[in-house]
Amino acid sequence: MPLTKTYAKILESQGFKNEALEIYNKLLKKYPDDEEIIESIKRLKKRKKFEGVNIIKLKEFNKINQKNRYEFEKWLSEF
Repeated sequence: MPLTKTYAKILESQGFKNEALEIYNKLLKKYPDDEEIIESIKRLKKRKKFEGVNIIKLKEFNKINQKNRYEFEKWLSEF
């Protein structure tokens, strides 16, 4: 597995955030002053911190909107 910022960015864009974070952490050991690596690590850690919160909010949103969806489908069927 190549240890490059480009590969980490690709993994991150494909949703493999933990794998990208591992690569960035390894790269940080080699290049401790690289601001791009430091910012990427901060960004991924922040996302990871709120991952569970986002899932909870999504479930709440879906519960509320399930009723709205039902009402919308009912309204559509009247035409």
